[in-house]
Amino acid sequence: MPPLIFRKGLDLRHEVAGALAESYHSDLVTSIKAHDYRYASGRLTIRLAREFGFCYGVDRAVDYAYQTRKRFPDRTVLLTGEIIHNPHVNDQLRAQGIRFLSDDGESIEALTPDDVVILPAFGVTMELLGELDRRGCTLVDTTCGSVLNVWKNVKRYAADGFTSVIHGKYWHEETRATASQALHAGTGHYVVVLNREEAAVACAFIRGDGDRAAFLARFEHAVSPGFDPHRDLQRIGCANQTTMLSSESLAIGEMFRAAVRDRYGEADLRVRFRAFDTICSATQDRQDAVAALLDSQPLDLMIVVGGYNSSNTCNLARMCEPRLATFHIATPDCLVSASDIRHKPVGAKEERLSAGWLPERGTVLVGLTSGASTPDNLVDAVVRRLDALANQV
Repeated sequence: MPPLIFRKGLDLRHEVAGALAESYHSDLVTSIKAHDYRYASGRLTIRLAREFGFCYGVDRAVDYAYQTRKRFPDRTVLLTGEIIHNPHVNDQLRAQGIRFLSDDGESIEALTPDDVVILPAFGVTMELLGELDRRGCTLVDTTCGSVLNVWKNVKRYAADGFTSVIHGKYWHEETRATASQALHAGTGHYVVVLNREEAAVACAFIRGDGDRAAFLARFEHAVSPGFDPHRDLQRIGCANQTTMLSSESLAIGEMFRAAVRDRYGEADLRVRFRAFDTICSATQDRQDAVAALLDSQPLDLMIVVGGYNSSNTCNLARMCEPRLATFHIATPDCLVSASDIRHKPVGAKEERLSAGWLPERGTVLVGLTSGASTPDNLVDAVVRRLDALANQV
């Protein structure tokens, strides 16, 4: 008998609504939205981006996790890994008694048909899904619809003999899951490119200017098994990790289009190149809102709130950093004092402590946004902390 799979919730939305509101809602943030996304106190003014925080897919995933715990109070409930990239949210789920297979001491080999396993918003690889299926666990699938849309396209590419070129981070859960979809559909192949620089390497090879050994060394961990760039870059279809910087995904798509045209000519472009819009609308909305905020008025600094391993949050900070002083913080307590701040600089691997981040005198105008995995109550705490530090006596 195949395992039971829940893909549309567990009919307990109203029963968990109170717990979700208590854990993640903020009356202050609701008030700021009602006042034209503006908060003013003393010398401090905060302008909040008009799209920020929990997206639909994240909200749905967390909701399903709470419903799962409610539906199966006497059974072991586990997540395959972080449900989203936000430490506060994941800790809240642990507090609900949900265990993480990625935590020390947990093992997939110990799972039984009595266990309930939640698949995260990023999705999981086909290999992991097959293993869970073999063990007969009850599954609750919270995979985001935007991710499923990418999967649909890469499976179509593979079925038609196209290699998927995925703009993303090869180590990211979502990209690994997407790559596995390409690999298991027909005879599909894939290559993951992180940025324009890596895309340029692949495009040069398409144009005939590249060494096979050097290519495979460069993309050692980012290509499908048995990948041959001479064979597998002749027909390509573009896709992306949904949380990447959308302007870069589009630019990389155009780079590959131009490379294929240069190598094979305009007449062959239709049969050798494909691209579909797989950019997540919520990711796009948050990036557009930050761009609008940066253009609306001169800001003194920008605060971006979200997990340091959150791709969409890092990209929001990346958009802001060329324009003004930008501080990506994981939690409100990163605002250590009026002089010191703990933050992850754009492109850095580790958090660092910086001084002199908040102007000491005069009015201060702060831009504020948060990643799609950041709940409103954390934004609330950041606003209150900014107020206390800017207006301390």
